[in-house]
Amino acid sequence: MNILFVLSQLELTGAETYAASLIEKLTDKGHKVAIVSDTLTNQIKVPYYSLDINNRKSLINRFKHIRFLGQIIKQENINLLHAHSRASSWVAYFASRINRIPLITTAHCIYPVHLSRKIMPCFGEKVIAVCGAVKDHLTRDLKIKSEDIFLIPNGIDVYHFSPQVDSAGVREGLGIQPGANVVSWIGRFSGPRGKLIEKMVKKVFPEVLAVIPDLKLLIVSGGQRPVSLEGKVEAINQQFGREVIRFTGLRKDIPGICAISDLIIGAGRVALEAMACGRPVIAVGENKFVGLINPQSLKEGIYTNFGDCCEQQPVDCARLAQSVIDVLKDKKESALLGQWGRQVAIEQFDLEKVVAEVEEVYEKALVK
Repeated sequence: MNILFVLSQLELTGAETYAASLIEKLTDKGHKVAIVSDTLTNQIKVPYYSLDINNRKSLINRFKHIRFLGQIIKQENINLLHAHSRASSWVAYFASRINRIPLITTAHCIYPVHLSRKIMPCFGEKVIAVCGAVKDHLTRDLKIKSEDIFLIPNGIDVYHFSPQVDSAGVREGLGIQPGANVVSWIGRFSGPRGKLIEKMVKKVFPEVLAVIPDLKLLIVSGGQRPVSLEGKVEAINQQFGREVIRFTGLRKDIPGICAISDLIIGAGRVALEAMACGRPVIAVGENKFVGLINPQSLKEGIYTNFGDCCEQQPVDCARLAQSVIDVLKDKKESALLGQWGRQVAIEQFDLEKVVAEVEEVYEKALVK
């Protein structure tokens, strides 16, 4: 197959990481893949075309985007489109109709529901939902036929994201003292996640530090940091007389970050990557605090994509702080939980299995 991935983003997102992992495996299996996106952070060895798809306020721009996709479809001899956001699926939908090729859309989130989206959902022949909550949303709110929706979670390369990582250089490079308790929050600064980490810095980690004074918090994120967040971090570091919280910037060695961390806080792919690395995870997403991922909370975590895909609920900061304290205090239980999480990632989220399921969706769309 010749597949064109279409994304719309201005910074590194889970959708890009998802697409990059699929593309790598698809090309290994002999498929030809190209990608169109506003920006591209991952180094992907396929043709990349930059297009300002996020600049969609002007109808003229949208027509230009559709025409541009048409040119790439002809140039790369594309026979299937795979979109990864509302903006990209809208453009890809019309390009697919004009060029008479099928469109697949991966729905990574729950979309705002309004009349235009109900009238013209623009998802294409088939839709991949990354979690149960998204699938239910598509059928309930946007009236997508259930037989056209395929529940396929994020796929994780369990060999790359593994406990077997040499992390000595990572710990030394970040100046973390031996024996320090390390908690890593991995996400991005834009949107609800940016507001979430500000709230955690202000209300959660001072409570944890009062009980566990040797704590080191790593904020792992690229992009521009909010000035308000920098001010809160500086105030806490001054309060405790040392660098309690550190901004690491964008890191491509996430397995190494996980390896030096006693606990990972995150959602979506981050939670799965941490589990694959054998680390305990507290799932706090854009919309919900799921809590420590264990056999009792796993079902809810998977259903909501670990807190990202559900109705918005306020974060219980006191409960979150206590969860962090409990994990850091019980090293034996944390180790067992990490081993269990690793096994879950292997059994349910292995990338090889996920790619095979995505290929089946492609084949169904092409037959139709």
